[in-house]
Amino acid sequence: MAGAPRPRNPATRSPAPGVLSSTFGRVVGAIGPMSPPPRRGLAWIFAASVASLACRKRAPPAVDLRRSGAAELQAACDRGEGRACDALGDRLERGTGVVRDLGRARSLYQRACDRRELAGCTHLGWLYESGGGVARDLPRAVTLYRRGCEGGHMRGCTNLGWLMENGVTVARDLPGAVALYERACRGDEPVACGNLGRLAAGGTAIPGNTQGARVYFARACDLRDGPSCTNLGWVYEEGRAVPRDLPRAASTYRRACDFNDLRGCVNLGWMTQHGAGVPADAAEARRLYEQACAGDNALGCANLGALYEEGVGVTADLSRAATHYEKACAGENMRACASLAAMLQNGRGVARDLARALTLDARACDGGNALACNNGGWLLNEAASGLPRDAERARRFYGRGCELENPAACVNLGSIFQHGQDVPVDLGRAGSLYETACRMGFETGCSLQRSLRGGAAPVRPPA
Repeated sequence: MAGAPRPRNPATRSPAPGVLSSTFGRVVGAIGPMSPPPRRGLAWIFAASVASLACRKRAPPAVDLRRSGAAELQAACDRGEGRACDALGDRLERGTGVVRDLGRARSLYQRACDRRELAGCTHLGWLYESGGGVARDLPRAVTLYRRGCEGGHMRGCTNLGWLMENGVTVARDLPGAVALYERACRGDEPVACGNLGRLAAGGTAIPGNTQGARVYFARACDLRDGPSCTNLGWVYEEGRAVPRDLPRAASTYRRACDFNDLRGCVNLGWMTQHGAGVPADAAEARRLYEQACAGDNALGCANLGALYEEGVGVTADLSRAATHYEKACAGENMRACASLAAMLQNGRGVARDLARALTLDARACDGGNALACNNGGWLLNEAASGLPRDAERARRFYGRGCELENPAACVNLGSIFQHGQDVPVDLGRAGSLYETACRMGFETGCSLQRSLRGGAAPVRPPA
């Protein structure tokens, strides 16, 4: 995505307690590799630009970089005002008030960089890193980031640090990356502070840091970095190296949501729905999920679908639930795919479509959703499902579901081996699978393990 130094990895999703077939969830601890979100507004650029000239104070720009039109910025750029070149390049890169034009943006960033406007060097580096409007050229991106960083543009240090941390084009050097992040964080670059928090949360020792991830996430959050506010809320919610504090977690998620990090909106919605740290308010939870879903946050859409499916805080509306699950599934939320498959299988809120239900179950199972593995196995193994039987594939579905700790899948696979359904009878394996289900607290598995007699009726997927 042009304009964003690179997308953040998908965060971990967690179901609400006691929910099997719906998709209530929250984001927990975005501790996986994290990289800079989209650049903030020009206020960040101004601050870094002043720092880039060290002791020499610059005159104010000849034009108002925020309020001037594109023509005024172009005229100022043509007069040699590097900051105007960079500001207009940013608008063209993003398509803010103008037709998006990455080629012109690249040219303007180059002019800014040539005139020692170091923000332009960093921004041009991103275009070369991402291939935005130019052929991708990582070595050139490194050179431009280094130039920006050495001149005092802190986002250049952050982006160079990310490449160094991950060994992209340059040799992997975690201590060197940490040093760059620390320099940028001291210069009030919020993404760098957030990256230090992510590394600290993952166990990386940061020289001089005795307070763990919280101190870095808090600094970034104070600098209005929404993703770091979400991560800080998670620290308080989980009690990671601090006393668990649900009200503080909720208020921090609210800040994240206010700073437009939709994960924070989802997490606050989850706490509001369940009365965790804040009074329970299903209507407010729905509003927060709607806000997140409108911004294409898949988990927000999935949770909104679950509200309409279960009738929580709203009148139950299966058709609307299916619509929200559809959007969430398109956004790679596997629980939503599984829930939509169950609706298609049973014709709830949508026309019955077993073939598509199986396709969605297969997709969700491959994506790590245990319920979908069990449901897909049932569709393939039971003649009553209405689809042609495929015993071997059904066993693979059940096996994967059991590995992912769906006890019904363990029991169903155990039943196949107990009764020799398309395989030799193997009571030892059946008993082991029933025991696994029992350890998960599934009473059916416990009783079958004790008896191993009579028929273990397949456990049907949730309606």
